[in-house]
Amino acid sequence: MMNDPSRFIEDRESLLGSFEALFRARGMSGIYGRVFGALMLSANTMTQDQISEYTGYSVPAVSGALDELIRLGLVQKLRRHNNRKYFYTSRVDLDAMFRRTLQAIHEEYVTPVLNRLEKTEQMLQHSHGEETRQHLETVKRYQGELNDLKKYLEKLLEVR
Repeated sequence: MMNDPSRFIEDRESLLGSFEALFRARGMSGIYGRVFGALMLSANTMTQDQISEYTGYSVPAVSGALDELIRLGLVQKLRRHNNRKYFYTSRVDLDAMFRRTLQAIHEEYVTPVLNRLEKTEQMLQHSHGEETRQHLETVKRYQGELNDLKKYLEKLLEVR
């Protein structure tokens, strides 16, 4: 049913969880992703109280997350005439944000691990024994899987 409130809450939680995972992949706390996600999903600016209600985090936790998101340039803080409260809105191009995340995964995780596996493979080439052979097979298998991931990330980054 399209107007089912429980379905909306489930969808919202799924989307907020996706933003949380995206921010965690960048080494940040999940709260930043959920707060940012709330702002991205909102058609209007939001107050700290509204963000708190939307995400389930306390107002002080939301306030701290907003301060960091503002510092990073992802959120804008606004004040309306005749209103003491601040209002917040997202300031980011999602496409650019996802591309930066994919680029970071490529550069900060996949490439260094591949380099390390290559060095391990070279070291194992000069050793002998059944255990070494099994270890070498495992290293080569991981290299193959990571090379596939690297190619996939590179193709995603080429898409415009």
